[in-house]
Amino acid sequence: MKIIKIGGSLITDKNEYRKFEKEKAIKIIEIISKEQFILVHGGGSFGHIASKKYGLPGKLSKEAIFGACVVKNDMTLLNNHVISLMTKMGIPAMGFSPFNLWKREKFDYSPVIRAYEQGIVPVLFGDAFIDHEFVKIESGDDIMVDLSDIFKPESAIFLSDVDGVFDDDPKINKDAKLIRKFNGETIKFQGVKNDVTGGMLKKFDSMLKCRQMGVKTYLINGKYPERIMDIESGEFIGTEFI
Repeated sequence: MKIIKIGGSLITDKNEYRKFEKEKAIKIIEIISKEQFILVHGGGSFGHIASKKYGLPGKLSKEAIFGACVVKNDMTLLNNHVISLMTKMGIPAMGFSPFNLWKREKFDYSPVIRAYEQGIVPVLFGDAFIDHEFVKIESGDDIMVDLSDIFKPESAIFLSDVDGVFDDDPKINKDAKLIRKFNGETIKFQGVKNDVTGGMLKKFDSMLKCRQMGVKTYLINGKYPERIMDIESGEFIGTEFI
């Protein structure tokens, strides 16, 4: 079984509020559904824009609570888009939000485990949740770490909008080199507009944590989801964490 994270930049236009990229999502789901999997997706323009507008994460207040409601509604809408596509493709999928899994001190993934054991494909997503005096955000990357710890999957695959880990930012430096097997090299990260969950640095940290749990971990360009099928071959384009 694989756990797969689809970055929000792949299935939404991150610069246009709540714009879902349906055809791109279909292409990815068609590829990943060829094997047993659990899915996690990011928020893109459904999560980050509203979170930034209301100053989330942040201290509990009327505005923060209202913002959390907006973010949760937006993320549920995006999750429903993904679930609808999957069910139309004959995949028994069900969504799970961190808001509903939080039990004051930790996340309770038992509903996710039960769903998976019953043949349902759990589809989790980053979302706002309330913890004591704060409105917090649990990112999809954080969820990937939790799922790696719980399920000990065959692999953890992060789909982003870059070919893998580079020694510099490839969007800025055209001479940046792809690191096909990452083993502690020094790399640089740039800030990401409208990303309230830490950008690539946070994703990178989550990938390292998954690998440290003994789970094979990969970063792949989700614009070419067919590359997942080449993971064990010499044709693979992406980064494997070793």
